Amino acid sequence: MKNLINIFVSFVILSCNGQSKTEIKKANEKQNAELDLTITYPKINRREIAKTRKSLNAIQKDWIKVEKDKDGYLIYQPCDGKTETIKLEGAHLTINWKIENPQKFDLEKFTRLTENNAFRADGYDSENKMGFEIKARIVDYKNGIVLWEFNGNRWLMTPKENFKTFRIVKNNCETEKKKEIDFLPIENYK
Repeated sequence: MKNLINIFVSFVILSCNGQSKTEIKKANEKQNAELDLTITYPKINRREIAKTRKSLNAIQKDWIKVEKDKDGYLIYQPCDGKTETIKLEGAHLTINWKIENPQKFDLEKFTRLTENNAFRADGYDSENKMGFEIKARIVDYKNGIVLWEFNGNRWLMTPKENFKTFRIVKNNCETEKKKEIDFLPIENYK
C-alpha cells in the first residue's frame, strides 16, 4: 500500500512539474509572438580582425555596436532609433546614439596599450565642457569584436565593414512601439 501511495505522489509531482514547464514554454512563445522580428543570417562569416595594431592609423575608422545572445554575436536594429555607431575622423570621435543626436568629441593623447591590442584617448566635449577617457580593446579578434569604454558606457563593437557578416535582428514596429530584446551582459569582458 505504501508503494502505491509513493507512486501516486510521484505521479502528481511529475505531472505538476511538467505543467509548469508547459506554462513556461507558453510564456516564452507569447513573448516571442509580441516581438515582430526580422532576422537576416550572414552569407559569409569572415569577420576576423588583426590581433594587434602596428600603428594608430591601423585602427578602423567606422564602428557599429554588436550585441550577444545565447546564439552568439548579432547586430540589433531597435524598434525605434538606430544601431549605435562610432566614427574616428582625424582628431575627432563622433558617437551616434540610439535615439539622441550624434555627439562629436575632440581626441587628445591617443596611445596604444597592452601589447598593441588596445588604445586609449582623452575625449573632450567642448560644447558641454566635459572630458572623459576612451578605451578600446580587442576582446575577440576571430569575431572582430572590440570592447569600447567611454563615459560610463561599455559597448561591444565591430568594424562597420563587418556588418553583413553578422546575424542582423531588426525589431519591427510599423504602428506602435514594441518591446526591445534583452541581451547577455558584457560584464565578463574585463
